[in-house]
Amino acid sequence: MAIPTPIPALRHPFLEPLPLAGGRALPNRILPGPMEGITTGAFGAVLSRAGYVRCWVTPFLRLTTGVPRPARLREHLLPYLEAGLPFVVQVMGIHTELLCAAAVRLAELGAIGIDLNCACPSRTVLANGAGGARLRHPEWIATALRALRQAVPACGLSVKLRSGLLDPAEMADILPAVAAAAPDFVTLHFRTAAEAYARVPGGWQRLARARELLPGILLLGCGDVLTAADALRLRAETGVDGVAAARGLLRNPRLLLDIEDACAGRTPRPLGRCHSLARLREMALLALESGGNRPGFVLEVARTMLGERDPLFQDLSRCRTLLQTADRLAAEVPSKETHDPQSCS
Repeated sequence: MAIPTPIPALRHPFLEPLPLAGGRALPNRILPGPMEGITTGAFGAVLSRAGYVRCWVTPFLRLTTGVPRPARLREHLLPYLEAGLPFVVQVMGIHTELLCAAAVRLAELGAIGIDLNCACPSRTVLANGAGGARLRHPEWIATALRALRQAVPACGLSVKLRSGLLDPAEMADILPAVAAAAPDFVTLHFRTAAEAYARVPGGWQRLARARELLPGILLLGCGDVLTAADALRLRAETGVDGVAAARGLLRNPRLLLDIEDACAGRTPRPLGRCHSLARLREMALLALESGGNRPGFVLEVARTMLGERDPLFQDLSRCRTLLQTADRLAAEVPSKETHDPQSCS
């Protein structure tokens, strides 16, 4: 009797390449979410050097009255150019012609994708009609996406959305308009712009609804993905095609690789406290080498990584310079730990 050939396990959708216009693709559908003031500096550089990310989506480039000169744009992109990884540039504004002109220059400088920000919940941004305020105008979003597609046809095109400006019911108008413009993918944060980062029980149900409203469009879910288990549950409960994690990276800089491991059926290997602190110290030292002195961003990462009640965080909050911060972290990290993750547990 012939022995049946085993049926191979299906590859997890999150591990599939994310195709972009022009025949290019992002390595998979597990993306780092952009964080203003965080992923632009030493935090992003350390994650790139450690191999914890496979691509980047930049924090938004805000376009108000004109397009920055090429030298200024290159300066904005320098951390990502130096990383040597594929990157998508996020742009934000209300003037379609400026967005398109900037997109052309950004593509010339090496961006493989342009992401339109219609999600920022900052009160200042909303008051000026940009970011999440664009959700009031679904047809404008569709028109802007079509114009960007025409301006950079060989570049990837995506849009970052919230579930609405004030009410998630707004998705019923927003998402069909976006789908009609056919971006390569959509990243949706389940909270509304008004909810900002507030706790919203049952918010992932909105992502499931969004999946229904975006047939044929790749949808990446965003919000409250802090562990690899969260990412697996996100897929199971909502049917999204991928995930974008932002604040979860502050808690665990290796989160994206942990999600990859979980999707591939491997046991994730989260960074232990000691190794996480070593990476945090590396960020402080790199920022110091780059001419920085104020430890604000390191403290912000430590706040999420450790928690405000942690004695070490309380010590770090009293540091006034990056050098003091690095010295305090050095007391927690064996000298060889940066090269040997097993040297402490």
